Parts: sequence; structure tokens; C-alpha cells
Amino acid sequence: LGDFLPNYFQIMLDRSDRQLYNTCKRNAYRHIVRCQFDGNYPVGGTESVEKKEILYEYQDNRFVLEQQRGWYSKWTDYMTVKKIFVTNARLCLPDSYEGNPVKRWYMHGGEPLSMVKELYIPCSVTEISIDNALFPNLEKVEVEAGHSEFGTDGKMLLSADRRELLYSLAAGNLEKAVVPGEVRKIIRNAFSGAVCREIIFENPDISAERDAFEDSEWIKCQGEYCVVGNQFFRLNCSVERLTVPEGIRRFHESAFWKAVPKYLDTPVMPSRSNMEDLGGRRGYRQCEELTLRCAGARIDIEMLRSWYGLRAVHFAEGHKRYCSSGGIIFSKDGKTLEFYPQGKTERSYHIPEGVVKIGRQAFLGQQYLEEVSMPDSVVTMGMGAFYRCSSLKKIVFSGNIREIPDASAYQNGGVFEECGALEEVALPRKLQYLGSRAFYDSGLQEIRLNEGLRQMGEYALAAEGLQKVSLPMSLERLGKGALLYAETVEAYTGTAKGLVPAVNAVLPDLTDKCANLEWGRCMVSARHKRGSKTEKFLIPGSLKRNAAYHLDMAWNGDEIDYAEYDACFDAIQDSKERMEFAEMGILRTGGEESPYTAYMRHSALKIATHLVEEAKEKEFLAFLQRGYLSESALSRLLKMTNQKQLTTCSAYILRYQDAHGSKKKKRFVL
Repeated sequence: LGDFLPNYFQIMLDRSDRQLYNTCKRNAYRHIVRCQFDGNYPVGGTESVEKKEILYEYQDNRFVLEQQRGWYSKWTDYMTVKKIFVTNARLCLPDSYEGNPVKRWYMHGGEPLSMVKELYIPCSVTEISIDNALFPNLEKVEVEAGHSEFGTDGKMLLSADRRELLYSLAAGNLEKAVVPGEVRKIIRNAFSGAVCREIIFENPDISAERDAFEDSEWIKCQGEYCVVGNQFFRLNCSVERLTVPEGIRRFHESAFWKAVPKYLDTPVMPSRSNMEDLGGRRGYRQCEELTLRCAGARIDIEMLRSWYGLRAVHFAEGHKRYCSSGGIIFSKDGKTLEFYPQGKTERSYHIPEGVVKIGRQAFLGQQYLEEVSMPDSVVTMGMGAFYRCSSLKKIVFSGNIREIPDASAYQNGGVFEECGALEEVALPRKLQYLGSRAFYDSGLQEIRLNEGLRQMGEYALAAEGLQKVSLPMSLERLGKGALLYAETVEAYTGTAKGLVPAVNAVLPDLTDKCANLEWGRCMVSARHKRGSKTEKFLIPGSLKRNAAYHLDMAWNGDEIDYAEYDACFDAIQDSKERMEFAEMGILRTGGEESPYTAYMRHSALKIATHLVEEAKEKEFLAFLQRGYLSESALSRLLKMTNQKQLTTCSAYILRYQDAHGSKKKKRFVL
């Protein structure tokens, strides 16, 4: 805030603004706020005061001090060193001025202090922010004994516990700098501008922040890459092939921020952030091939999945857990296919004979494969095995697969979920369970379900293009949303329990309580297990949700329970669907009393007109015989059938009038 606020500013504060006030106090280095206090917090108005720079001579050197107020010390004043005019080779920072402690040393830019050879830091100075190259001829660094924040080895400025290197200072001016063994971390800009060309790291496990060596001579003379201890710190320029030296045990998180090799040969696995960079996250080219030449190297398959451009992975002979063939990772015994690289460009792949299992997310995100075939040795598929294989068009299953597993309960990951190019599938002959989200949001348009399939998980076949499904007699139960987009279903009565919620469901990322969402409409052709009798079972899309349980109970018995089925008639909201439901009921019910009686009496002419317009003669005759049409309605219908030249329907009307002795039958002539 201090870099952007005007020279004077005023903040009106009350007790609710304390957090804002504290933030301003911490950041406004060039401005102060004078406040009236109630205890330690501002409660009233403020006055703006321009901060004064004070020229203070101390031990033959002059310091420009700036008075500030400390938010952390009950608003007591303290001093900041802003500039130094040197006339002495020994620079001792002042510890106080007129009773106010000198706490901060803040100097950036300006001319270097070439005269200084010795630097002394008192205990009062607890914050330092300077350019590391401020003292090009510095030879010695001293810190007052017992300092709470800083320590030194005589050349460098360290943290009090000597675990962090803050500024190289005098050490950076030497030809060779030695970082003490106690140091575990080199802070940002610690060697910035240092002229030393060689740095020895006594602690091999030391780490360094990304910009620790910016603009230093050391990093400029390192060649293609630089190493800090046993850490591969950075690749400095683009190379075709990078061979990481022996002895490297880890990679810095920014190792590939500036450049990416096409081929990487390394004794250890790069980190997750390295994987993303190697995959082209920063716009550089992608690394296409990884070789791990150490037999004991730790392999994290999960991290490899974020390496989008990877085409091949190679292992040293005798790796303790894995082996590779053709750039593909298998378990050591070769029975599990663990990882197929996402960037591998082959269009088809036949899984080798002897592979028993396809691992979890083994083909995740593969961009090029169009066809995959399995030998009969494969008996198990892992969760999300082909998740998001965008080009996959054909899958040939092993004949011995009995289960396609569920997706995770906590995230997406159906076996063929989001395989947009997969349009046609024939399930394996021995399959008994089709897991949740197996083909969710895929391009599936046709599927052949095997006889023997017993259960289907939630949203298993929820593919927008799959609108017609024929269920086998063996199917016992369907999960919620399993047939979410199906419009026509063939099933056997007494099977496929849960058929209604399999169709009447909302998308998985929504809830059933979401308003203004319509269910899908589906016509079920219910075949009997014995004989050729087929019944129609309509699942209306406009059915009120609180009445859907009637349909569910009607279907889930050994036979269709039409008492429950009829109970949902009044809950159908769309007039066309109600009429269709009634037409089906006309053919099925023989008695006068049914859920449709009141509706048919009230809408008799409308229903009959619809049947005439649709030329449904069989349904029209059945409806005519129910006697719901008045004589005036019959007259209008006869004119309509004559105009449309529906002679059969006209004959039905005349025959009905003759049979019931209509008083106006003489007026009706063909």
C-alpha cells in the first residue's frame, strides 16, 4: 500500500475497522496515521502528518532515518534506516535515536557502498531488506551477541538458528563461497549480484528458493543446468536430451520453469510440479520421453498422469516394482498394466497376453488411441481405466471379465466416462455387474447388453446419445439414473428393479430437490418371461415427483401392479401425456370405474379428436364404445372423419349410433 497511497491520507475509523487499520499500518512505510486512542485502538478522527527524514551521524557515518510507528508494540515510535553516507570502512548500524529504537534497515537501489569492509548489526535491528550487492568490498560481518533474529559465520548473514542463509554479503565477494553445513535453506536473493564463481554446499540436503541466485556470476557460469547440493536446481537453456548426473536425489520445484528437454534421463523421479512443467504447462515444448536409470528409483504413477505430453517411460533392468515395454509401465511380474502414457501417438493397442489386470486409471486422458483390444487373460479392470480417452472408438473386451467397477464415491472416474468418440459397445459375455458411471457422458449410441448381466450401477449408461436400450432377462436391478437419457426401453416384467428412478433422475451434480427440472419421458415395452405378450408402461416426463413412487411400486413387483400405476394418473401435468396415458388405459381397463373415468368424461371430445387426427382407429373404436361422447360430439366427429376421408372411423360412428338408437341418426349420411 505504501507504494501507491498519496503523500497524505486520512482514514476515518471506528471499532469495526481495526483489521483494515492494522493492515494499513503494517504496509504504509512512507505514511503514518495519527489517531486518538481508546486503549490501544483508534476510535475517532485522525490527522495527516508528513513523516520527517532525520540525518543522524553515528561513528563517523551518516544515516538517514525515518520515524515510524510500530503496530506490534502498542504504537511506539521506531526508526528505519533509509540511506547511508559512508566515511568509515567499518559500518556500525545505530541501535537507537533519541530513545526510539532503530528496528528496520530498508535500502534498495542507489550506489553501492564500496568503502565498507566491515559491517556490524546491533540487536535492535530486527528487519533487514537490502540489495545483496550493496557492499562489493565487504570482508567481515558481525552480529551483536544474543541477537534474536540474525547470526553470522563472519562472512554471511544467517538466521539466529543458522538454518537459513539470508544474504551472502562478504562471501559473495570471494572467488569461492562456502555455505556452512548448518544451513538448510537459502533465501530468495541471498546470492543476488554476488561475484563468486564457485559455491560449495557443505550440507548436500540444502534447499534454495527459486530466485536465490538471480543475477549472480555463479549461475551464469553453470552451463546447461545448475545443481545445489544433491538437488537439480534448474535447467538454464533448452536441450534435446538432458542426462541428470548421478548423485541427484531430488528436483527443485522450478527446475523446468525456463526450459524443458525433449528427452529426460534421470536417476530420480521429478516432482509433481515438474511433471506439469514437463507437460508444457508454461508454453514450452513438452518432454516426450522419461528414462529412470536407477533400479531403486521411487515411482509415483499418480504424478505421471499429470504429464500430458509423455510418450514413453523406460526403467532400468531389475526395478523393484515395475518394468516397461514399448514405453508402457507394467507391474514387475507383467500381470498388471499400470500406465499407458497420455501422449503416446499409436492409434491402436493390443494388450499383451498374460496381463491379468488393467490398473486404476491406466489409460486416463489418452489422446490418440482409437482402438483397444484385450486378451482373454484379462479378468479385472481398475476404476477409471479408460476415463477421458477422447479418441477411443472401439473396445474389444476380454471374454472373462465379470465386473466393470464403480467410479469413486467422492469424484468422477467411470471406466469409460467421457469417452466422447465411443459410439458402439458390446459387453463381454460373462459380465455380471456394470459399475456406476461406466459410460457416463460418453458418445455411446448403441450398446448390446449380455444375457447374464445382473446389476447396473448409478448413471452407468447415462449417455445423451443412447436413447434406446434393450435389457436382458437376467438383469435384476438398476441404479439411479442408469438410463437417464433413454426414451425407449425393452424389458421383462419382474426384472430390472429400480427402472423408474433409472430413467426419472436428475444429473448427478444436482439434487432431486432442484426446482424447474423435468425428468425424461420413457416408453417401456414390458415383455412377459413366458409367451409373447407385451404391455406398454409409460414413464411420463411431466409426472410430479411426489407421485413417482407409484410408478416405482407398480414396476418392481413380479407383475405390473396397475392399481399403483393408475394412481399416478392425476399427477401427470402435460395434457398430451395425460391423453396418451388415458389411451393406453382405455385398451387395458374393461370396467367403467378407473382413474381415467372423470378425465375421459370431461375431455371426451378432445381425446376423440386427437385419436381421429392421429388415425388411431383401434383406440378410437375402443373409446367410442365406452359411451362418453354426446350426440353433438358424435355429430362433430362424423363431419371431421368425412372431411379427412377416414371412412373406417365414420363407419364406427354410424354403427355406434345405430346400436344405441340415436335420435338424430337420420341426419348423418355418408
